[in-house]
Amino acid sequence: MEELLRQILSKLDNMEKGFLAFQEETRQRFEQMDGRLTEMNGRLVGLEQEMGAVKERLDRVETRLNGVETRLDGVETELTEVKETLHRVETPLVDDVQILLRKIHEKVEEKSFEIYALNRRLHHAEAAIEQLQSKA
Repeated sequence: MEELLRQILSKLDNMEKGFLAFQEETRQRFEQMDGRLTEMNGRLVGLEQEMGAVKERLDRVETRLNGVETRLDGVETELTEVKETLHRVETPLVDDVQILLRKIHEKVEEKSFEIYALNRRLHHAEAAIEQLQSKA
């Protein structure tokens, strides 16, 4: 019986040693997992900070784009006004140019008759000069 108790005690000791080894291994694994979780938490905090910085930059970019959009709207409005003004100025200008061209045409016709008359007089004068020279 004593032998049986020794065997039982020996087995219990072996079981206790196995349990203690298992307990230590489990404790080490939990410590590793805790370390990894702490590291992941640190990374997550870093990512959150970077995301905050990115969000701030995007907010600034969005604000600037809103300003650009406002300025572009102003430029578009001014361009429309310039086009309207140009159209108002251009239409009478075309009419004025056409009137000036008609007047120039009239003056050219008027002067062409005068030139024709002067040419005839010059021709008669040359003929008279020739006639006088041939008699001389």
